Formats: sequence, C-alpha cells, structure tokens
Amino acid sequence: MNKFKFLFGVLILIFNQSSVGRNKSFQYPFEKDSLILIEKVYLHVDRENYLAGDDIWFKAYLIDALDHLLTDHSNNLHVELISPSSKIISSRIIRLEGGLGNGDFKLPADIKSGRYRLRAYTNYMRNFSDQLFFSKEITIINANDNGQNEIPDKVKYVENKIIINFFPEGGSLVDNVPSVVAFKAVNNLGMGCDVSGKIYSSDGDLITTFKSTHLGMGIFSLRPSSGLKYYSIIRGADSIDIKTELPTSLRKGVTLSAAIIKDNDLLITTKTNSETLALISEQDMFLSLSIRKEVINTILLRIESPDTSFVVPSGYLPEGIMMLTLSTREGLPLSERLIYLEREAPLKMLIGTDKHLYKKREQVNLKISLSGDSTIDRVGNVSLAVVDETFTNTTSQFPRTISSWFLLESDIRGSVEEPSYYFDPSNPDRVKNMDLLLLTQGWRDFAWKYDTILFPAENGFSVSGRLRNFYKDKPIEGSRISVGIFGSTSSFFTTLPVDSTGRFNLSGVDLTGDAILIVSGIDKKDRMKGLLILDSVDYNPAKVSDSLSLVSVITENKNSKLKSYYIINEEILKKYKLSDTIRIGEVKIISERQKDFQTEKVEKSRLKYGTPEGELIITEQVESYRSLPELISGRIPGVEVLGKYPDFKIRIRGAFSLLGPKGKESGILPLILVDGNPVAYEEINRIPVNFIERIDVLKSVGATSVFGMAAYSGVINLITRTGVSSEIKTPVEYSTNIRFSGYNAPRIFYSPQHLQNSNSDINPDLRSTIYWEPNINLEGTNEVILNYYNGDNSSIIRIIAEGITASGIPVTGKAEYEVR
Repeated sequence: MNKFKFLFGVLILIFNQSSVGRNKSFQYPFEKDSLILIEKVYLHVDRENYLAGDDIWFKAYLIDALDHLLTDHSNNLHVELISPSSKIISSRIIRLEGGLGNGDFKLPADIKSGRYRLRAYTNYMRNFSDQLFFSKEITIINANDNGQNEIPDKVKYVENKIIINFFPEGGSLVDNVPSVVAFKAVNNLGMGCDVSGKIYSSDGDLITTFKSTHLGMGIFSLRPSSGLKYYSIIRGADSIDIKTELPTSLRKGVTLSAAIIKDNDLLITTKTNSETLALISEQDMFLSLSIRKEVINTILLRIESPDTSFVVPSGYLPEGIMMLTLSTREGLPLSERLIYLEREAPLKMLIGTDKHLYKKREQVNLKISLSGDSTIDRVGNVSLAVVDETFTNTTSQFPRTISSWFLLESDIRGSVEEPSYYFDPSNPDRVKNMDLLLLTQGWRDFAWKYDTILFPAENGFSVSGRLRNFYKDKPIEGSRISVGIFGSTSSFFTTLPVDSTGRFNLSGVDLTGDAILIVSGIDKKDRMKGLLILDSVDYNPAKVSDSLSLVSVITENKNSKLKSYYIINEEILKKYKLSDTIRIGEVKIISERQKDFQTEKVEKSRLKYGTPEGELIITEQVESYRSLPELISGRIPGVEVLGKYPDFKIRIRGAFSLLGPKGKESGILPLILVDGNPVAYEEINRIPVNFIERIDVLKSVGATSVFGMAAYSGVINLITRTGVSSEIKTPVEYSTNIRFSGYNAPRIFYSPQHLQNSNSDINPDLRSTIYWEPNINLEGTNEVILNYYNGDNSSIIRIIAEGITASGIPVTGKAEYEVR
C-alpha cells in the first residue's frame, strides 16, 4: 500500500437531526499534510527470566510506523541492559539490514538479582524523546547474592488504595451537551481494579451510577447542567467512601465522538450547545485523520446544528490507532478522539511438533508455516524461541507480543495490562474493551521535538573532527585528512578534504568488531601537520529516564523456584567441573593464560605467513622519526630506502624471483600491509612512527606467494599498537591512534546433538533456552522444518515465534509440549 495515497472515497452524509451543510465531499485545505517518517522497533527476546551467567538472545524488527513495513531508514540499533538502579551496565550496536537484526548479551556470573530492563532505539528515534523506545523488563536471579538480593523473598505490604480518573469522550464536558464519560480505577500498584459507584451533582442530587467492566475501566452518560459541578463516590477496600471530582464542564465547546459501524467504516458525531453554535455555524472546521501523528487526510466541514453525524469510509486505512482531531481554521484544537481500526487477521502462524510428550534428550521435529488469505502475499521473516516454562512469563495470561507492541502499546500512554488480550479473537469483548482503553489512557504524544533533525538516522559509523593550525585557530591551507581503520579481518584507508573551517567528516563506515583508528592531518606538501581535534567516536546513549513498573511480575513462589533451580544447576556444574558455558553443550574449554591484546594482534596479523623473515620492534628511542621509511632505512637487513621525504622508494633485496612488467614502477615496490591487510603504498608516509608496534618483512617467494602477484617485490607488514582508549580527551598534534568499535557481531546459538555414543551424553545438558533461531524465512504455504534435541530437565516446554510479513502484518505463533 502506498503510504502517500490513501483514498477515502466519497464522504457519505447521514441526515440525523440536521445536515452537514455544504460539506458534500472531502476537501484538502492544506497544500501538504505531514508525513514525517516515524520508526518503531520491537525485540523478540527468548524469555523473561534468567539466571546469573545465562545468555540473553534477541531479534530486532524495525518498521515504518505508518505502513508497518520493514525499513532500512536506520542501520544502527542501540540495545542496552539497564540495572534496577537505572544504570546502563551493557550495550550493543546491532547491524540492521532491511529492518532486521539480532544479537545477544552474556550475563556476568556475579550479577545481582533484580528487575532489569532491555531498551532498544535508533538514534533517529531520539528526535521524538524516548517515548518510542522499546523497553522490556526481565528478571535475573543469582542465589549467591549473600543477602544483597534486589528482589525480596517476602512480599512487602502495599496499601490497597483506589485511585479513579474520569475522561470525557473527545476531551471535555460541555454544558447541556450529552457526553460519554470513561473512567479507570487503579490500585497503588497501578493495576486496574473493579469498582462501582455513584455520580452526584454539586446540589447533592444523584445523577447516575457506574460499574467497571474490564480491568477497572467503564463508561457512563452525563449531560452536565450550567453552573453545576459533579463528583463520584466509590467504596474503598477499607469500607471508606472515596470522593473524586469530575472534570469541570465548559460553557462553550464542541464534543467529538466516533464509532465503528458496518464494513468497519467510521461514524463521526459532533455535538455542541446553542451558545457555541451561534459562534461557529458560519466558520470552517477541519477534521484531521492521522495515524501515529502523521496526518493522512483533512476534511473541511461546517457545524450547522447541535448534533451532526457523517460517515467516513475506512477501507483504505491501515490497521491500528487513528486519531481524529477537530480544529478551527486557525489550528486551535477543539476536540480529539482515538479509535482503533481493526482488520480481520489475514494470516496466522502455525507451529506444530511431531509429538506432545518427549523423553529427555529426544529429538524434536518442528514445523512452522503461514496460513490464511490466499490473496495476501505470504512471505515473512520470523524468530523462534523454545524455552523451559520455568523461565517464561507465566504471571500474565496475555503478555506483550509483536502485534500488541506495534499496533497498540507503542501508541498510547502508560503501561498496558494484558496487552495481547485485545488481539486474541477468542475474547468476544476485546473490541469494546479496546475502545475503553483508548478513551482512558490516551494518545502517546510523540510530536517532533525539534525544528531541525538533531539526531539523524545512522547508517554505519562516522569519524569527524577539525584540523587547525597548531599555533593559531585557523585552518591549514590545502590540508586534508588521512583516515585508516584497521580491523582484525579488513582494513580501510582514505583521505578526506576539510572545509573552510577545517572540519572533516567520514560517514557510512561499515565495521564489525573492534579496530584501530589512525587519523592524521596532512598539509599540501604531503607532510603531517597541524592540531587535530577529533570528535568522540563513542556513542553517547540516551538518558535513562523511564523507570521500572511498580508491579513485580515475579511472585514469591516463582522467585523461590528459580533460586532452587539455580542452586541445583550450580551443584551439577561443580560436580562435573564444567564452566557455565557448558550449560548449552558447547565444546570443552581447556584453561590457559589469557593473552594481552597486543600479542593477539600480532598473531592475527601473521596468520597468513607465520614467522617473518625480518622484524623491527619500535622502541621509544626511535619514535621521534618523522616517517616510517626514514626509520626503516639501515635497520632491517636487506631493506633499502631510496629518495627523500615524501617520495621514498623501498626495495627488498632477494624479493625479485618474480619480476613485474619491464619499466613499471610497481615492479620495485613492495606490498604494504597494515595488521595483515593490504593498503596503498603511499600510506606508509601517513602513519606516525609511534603508532606502529613492529614491522615484519617478507622476502622469499615461499613467504610472499600467499599474497599473489602483488607481492613479487616483497611484503612489509606494519603492525599497529593497540589503541589505549576510544575516549577523546584533548587535541593532539597532527595524528591520533585510538580504539574504534563497530557493530557487535552476534554469536550463534549452539544446540547440541545427543546422538548415541556421542561425547555430549557424558555431560549434563542444563539449557533453559532449548533452541533459538533468529532468522526463519517463510514463503507461501511451504513448511519450514526445524530439528533440535531436548535437554535433561523434565518440564513443560514453550515455543514462541514472532515476526512480520513483507506486507507489514505482525504475526505470532505458540505451541508447547512436555518432557519427562
């Protein structure tokens, strides 16, 4: 569906007590409605409860909020693990490709028990504050906390106080205008609670009664009279009456109501009193229809009677929450109403196993597919988790799903109780109760905060800064910047221009893992020069402003069960002398002394050739040399340096068994490597001597042949020093060498195969997440078959798959079986 072309058809007028006057069809008073791109992200996490030392596995889905299609608007997703004290204790930058990505966290063995949060967002989302961020609470148990548990063993006493709030439909009560008033009653934990009560006027007259119908929510009708105020009386749990004032009625105003009628069309009704009608009957009004703050269309109308109704066809509108706003020509909002447009689920995800009862370590054959409307393109990407029931959310009958988040929770204020209730067709009152929810909790107002984009979409990583004259704050004429990024598997070298102020910027750097970043300022004579001021390469995360919910989703019994599970597992691991990594059946690890980073770098740089034929260690005594060729001259046997700076030519004697084409300069120049990766020859002049830890030289055909014909004149490998830090503290003279981090490479979930006579049968299999597969592509009616083995625990095993189709339909599938 093209998000810029929503056709509404013709506005059908329904004559009730009056007509809509001259409003015969849709009109477009504005040249262009707002269509700001809004991103939403959802994390499918393998489970809700974890033990210290466990792994957290997650899959990310990034969509355009308007049409729910996966988007590549941003490629960088920031995922953070936040402690109960609201501190970021671990973070990941996940590569998103086509809106999809996956990653993991390894929990420390000494992490404290408590309620933690996973938070996910793109840099672009920060333009809308943090209200679009994805947040999920998880529980971590460590039985070895020695009394420092942040989850109490005993449930603390909480006063059972009831708070009730009232919400007139459309926003306000208006004198002498019949209105629907919604209400919501919650306890001190913020959970909905059933109530009943009475409405009285300020004269003491009983006006009506009310009673909640779903999670403390309900509605009643009220026609407020001029000059009177209204209040409610409910009976609390302590048998004390609770009095609450209703919103004050306005003397002038317009109310707006909406309802879903036949064919899912919208019946819009405006109501006003005679005093207001006399003022607005000749004035143009605008009714804007928006999806997630993006105005889809604006209707021009006139209100010429106290009660006006008309129908808006909704066949071309997407599923989800729609906001209706009635405003004056000057843009003054008069009334607002949220309504949910539901489409019958065209697709369902089917999950089935070959059995319902399995033995321990028995193989499971699982099938997954999409079924439903054959006219819908049944293509999608889903992730699947198979988890011991002990570690799943069993306290909520209708927990959050990808559908409830994208279609509901991310669009309204506050936490939603039992969010997937509203998307389960087995609940006959779910549509009516959804309307109650929208009337009481309201729109999540994530209006654009800034006049300009302060937080652009990230597509890779960037290196930026400024180069200036060392002695005065002016740019260097004819200068440029040399940038080298040296990773474990690849290297990148380039030169950048600087602008009139000396600023430079390199964006879109595609890097996975850690690397060394070398940035140097170069003048027009190709000499390193100037004062380099590099911007920070560390991402500055969004402020942690939201807090944990008041309600702990883990009960005392659940807490005790998880602790017991932890203690038993630890005893088994000690008995078999296994590290916590063996819990998921990985290979046995032989303990060895950990190597320092520089030693590991040298070994990785020499993987292709082993021991060099010549080597020069760079010491403090020679770091003052202006260039590497000057340093090399006369210090490595068989290596000759000719010419003057910056036009040095290096020859390696004994490296001419294979000659290049006659007369070609490349026939006498060696291949230059940085950390084992080829770079242009001229870059040897642009790397400061003090950034190099050692220089390897390869001369013979046997040593250089692994690099092909490019190395027939020998090889020089420059092995850099490990960057001390990624933090930029002060300006540096012409060059800097720091650590540079890119995307976090996701680990692959290990699923052991318990075959007969296999070594894996010797050790206990204590997996809590039995199986995790983040990327499953579904197409048509084709079944995808997955195989895995159960562990050693007798338990109910839950299977949860979530994903989204190519047409933007979020899908969820569930199944379970038992292991004895």
